[in-house]
Amino acid sequence: LGRPRDLQIPRAKQALRWWKRLAPGFSRLPLPWEVVCGLAMLMFSEGQWAEAVAVVASVVFYLRPGELARLLVRSLVPPLASAGPSHVRWTLVMHEQESEFSKPSKTGVFDESLILDLEKHQFLAPVLAKLVAGRPALAPLFDFPQSNLGKVLATSGILLGLKPAPLLYQLRHSGPSIDFADQSRDLTGIKRRGRWRSDSSLR
Repeated sequence: LGRPRDLQIPRAKQALRWWKRLAPGFSRLPLPWEVVCGLAMLMFSEGQWAEAVAVVASVVFYLRPGELARLLVRSLVPPLASAGPSHVRWTLVMHEQESEFSKPSKTGVFDESLILDLEKHQFLAPVLAKLVAGRPALAPLFDFPQSNLGKVLATSGILLGLKPAPLLYQLRHSGPSIDFADQSRDLTGIKRRGRWRSDSSLR
């Protein structure tokens, strides 16, 4: 077990490493766009409008579940045509460094901006406008617990006949797969939007 003063347990670590090789975890496949829309439509029909928007936004912006939960109303910046061509779309700003409650991203970066840039996603623009209309800037963008969204997503998936039921983290990886399949983005663009540092993270 190693020397006690070092508090090391190399044999236990080695056993755990080999156990993971013998019984590796399984990854769930990304969801097709049609399934994402089906889930959102089902949520909307059940009166879960904000949850439906959260699901679609997670896919479109490649959001991690924790990032979605920390978004504020002011995180969504509306278009400002007078500021130039780079400001004619809705923009999502995350990990604001000026906020006392802000935390850096998983890769240690502040002030990450994601633009609703693709034409196929512009249907979401009026939805985002409705989501923030008349609300305090520092209010949570989605005012429901993350665990609740996970339950709503799983329940909707079961009602659609999905087995196993979808999980929140699948939404982040569904966006890149959808965009790559319809050639909306290349791998470089996907890596940049997903804020992945290494190519292996894209798998």
